[in-house]
Amino acid sequence: MKLITTLPLLILISGCAVAGLAKTAVTTTVKVAEVPFKVIGSIVDGEEDKEDSDSDDE
Repeated sequence: MKLITTLPLLILISGCAVAGLAKTAVTTTVKVAEVPFKVIGSIVDGEEDKEDSDSDDE
């Protein structure tokens, strides 16, 4: 009788754990993929700011 009640509970808990782990993996992958775009964006913005400040000095 204990096996009948424990087995579905164990399956449910392990399913939630797998879903949580998958969500964490996807979130981490997305964050890692965003980093190069943020770096490139900051470099481009920095170059535009320098060009704007050079033209303001003239």
